[in-house]
Amino acid sequence: MIIILTNQIYINCRNKGVTINDNAALLFGGSDAPAALGCVYSIGAIAMESNGGITSDVTELLEPFGLDAGRIYINFFDMPRANVGWNKRTFAG
Repeated sequence: MIIILTNQIYINCRNKGVTINDNAALLFGGSDAPAALGCVYSIGAIAMESNGGITSDVTELLEPFGLDAGRIYINFFDMPRANVGWNKRTFAG
């Protein structure tokens, strides 16, 4: 996942993190068939072109594990620098 984000958003790996909860209880569209929900948070790197590329790459990564493309849902959030904290401060200073 980190490689997908790095290739699509073009920013340093050191500020990326991924968490995966395998076998989580999830109802999606009224069904408990395999599904994935994802959130991508970024400071200034959320764009239609990269969002589509990430969605496509993640779908290709997950389909071999039995997830149908129509059951993979990803939200993208462009975060203001002042609303992201790291290393005892926010990215705004």
